[in-house]
Amino acid sequence: MTLHDVTMDVSDKARRTHDVRPLSDHPVGETPIPGDANSADMFDDVVQLPGHHAVRVDRSRDSLLTDFGKATLNNRYLLPGEDYQSLFARVASYYGADAGHAQRIYDYISRHWFMPATPVLSNGGTERGLPISCFLNEAEDSLEGIVGLWNENVWLASKGGGIGSYWGNLRSIGENIGRNGKTSGVIPFIRVMDSLTLAISQGSLRRGSAAVYLPVWHPEVEEFVEMRRPTGGDPNRKALNLHHGVLVTDAFMRAVENDEEWALLSPKDHSTIRKVSARGLWIRILTARMEQGEPYIIYSDHVNRARPEHHKLAGLEVKTSNLCAEITLPTGIDHHGKNRTAVCCLSSLNLETWDEWKDDPQFIEDVMLFLDNVLQDFIDRAPDDMARAKYAAARERSVGLGVMGFHSFLQARMIPFESVMAKVWNRKIFEHIRKQADAASKHLAEVRGPCPDAAEYGFMERFSHKLAIAPTASISIITGNASPGIEPISANVFLQKTLSGSFSVRNRHLKKILEERGYDTDEVWSAITLNKGSVQNLDFLTQDEKDVFKTAFELDQRWVVEHAADRAPFICQAQSVNLFLPADVHKRDLHQIHFQAWKKGLKSLYYCRSLSVQRADAVSNLAVKSDILEDEKYEATAQAAPRGEMSSGDYEECLSCQ
Repeated sequence: MTLHDVTMDVSDKARRTHDVRPLSDHPVGETPIPGDANSADMFDDVVQLPGHHAVRVDRSRDSLLTDFGKATLNNRYLLPGEDYQSLFARVASYYGADAGHAQRIYDYISRHWFMPATPVLSNGGTERGLPISCFLNEAEDSLEGIVGLWNENVWLASKGGGIGSYWGNLRSIGENIGRNGKTSGVIPFIRVMDSLTLAISQGSLRRGSAAVYLPVWHPEVEEFVEMRRPTGGDPNRKALNLHHGVLVTDAFMRAVENDEEWALLSPKDHSTIRKVSARGLWIRILTARMEQGEPYIIYSDHVNRARPEHHKLAGLEVKTSNLCAEITLPTGIDHHGKNRTAVCCLSSLNLETWDEWKDDPQFIEDVMLFLDNVLQDFIDRAPDDMARAKYAAARERSVGLGVMGFHSFLQARMIPFESVMAKVWNRKIFEHIRKQADAASKHLAEVRGPCPDAAEYGFMERFSHKLAIAPTASISIITGNASPGIEPISANVFLQKTLSGSFSVRNRHLKKILEERGYDTDEVWSAITLNKGSVQNLDFLTQDEKDVFKTAFELDQRWVVEHAADRAPFICQAQSVNLFLPADVHKRDLHQIHFQAWKKGLKSLYYCRSLSVQRADAVSNLAVKSDILEDEKYEATAQAAPRGEMSSGDYEECLSCQ
């Protein structure tokens, strides 16, 4: 069955996704099913939401889940009385376009071919929240606009939203306002957003979380870069609970390259407020990234050059990103005079199961149809308080199909991350995914109609954007602890704390090699543990094998940038690219890696993770990851303090994307 088989009136843009009828002469679900309208009824291993399609479940697929994966599902996703396969079937039943599509989606998820993002898994088919929680918006340079953004962000956070807000429109401190007034600048208003976001609880998953962005030409950018530093400066102009990012232009990077002065401009009339050393500002940004992990960097000109053609024709500009720096969608007043709050719907393909799905011509097409249904569900059910988000979602219908398990994929094939063969596979994989996603977008446009943004300029595209690579720290655990997103693993063994207890997680691809050699013993794993998850001290491994199992901090980070650059042409949005650097990295090397990211066309850089000197009171080098199943909080002092752990968990990861 293909997308052509889905019967839908193309002109009925507002039709709810679950109104699509199965093609069978005897539609599933004719007989009334008892039970609550938002709970799954199970009989004979069939799960069906009332009014939706029945899904046959295979409970033997529980064996594909690790204990760690089960703990993650138990603590984050399951409804009361729900089991693992029923969770997957609930999501498939609710978002299936017809009976066959619903069954296939269940099979894909339960076989770990792909995994929907956390909001879809947690909230799909329920009334406890929305299936999308990734939002981008911007503040206007007026009191009404600022208060309007605060109000919108309160509503978004209360519904489980992770928010990325652009504040570059606001005049800087000391600029004229009204007849005789002077502005207090952008930082105090960001600080209020900090307090509001922290005060809003997001159900049982996490507290309010948001990122704020400022362009590199804004007069307050220097203070903005330092606003998460807990010491120094005015404490009333700090925002320790918000994440932040800087939009860096080509002109600024050329000024850095040529050691020129850089003009800081008034957002109101673009007059020069003052000039600073471009290199001085650049080093300030990079130093903050080493000490605090942030700010994120968005290479804004790369982003806007990659906009879909219909967005370029409409004059829609990308000014901000999200909590994980992989979503790049337009915000603010559009060409119709309406205000947009960008929305993106996410899911990730599992590259560890690549061999199982790469030759299936229907797989990616089915996943894109699934994402379209999730997006429509959000449009239909989001409250009027999210009117700007509903409008943007309906106009552009952007989704973000990503991946997880890239490093695991390479290790399963004994391919070093730092190799030409890794480059070849990287390009092959993402070229394939982009080709299939493009075909699905055009196919769906024929069946359901193009999105209004594309239709306005004569383009047959269902989605304005199709691909975005999220971090996937949570959902990759469900799929057997695949490596998160496209990043390298941080350790070959680590202790993971959860609400259900602690789990010692061992790299199963390394375990296979050790079993073959007769070295899969507690003593060997203890040696790996004492070496912070590294295998470089194991004499019985060949150099090739040691290269395959290098950890993130052992890799030359130029390869991280190289792979990101190679896949960038196939990704219409951006990638969550983390850098892993030693605490004593030379400023020259720190500059070079970030500069090469710009030169090679990367659109964004997420965290800069540093490994500092071991704590004096540490009694073990055991790699310990923070409790990602508890309320995840990034401590502003985490990078400043000496650290002994090789851990990615000290950085808050966004559940909107994972």
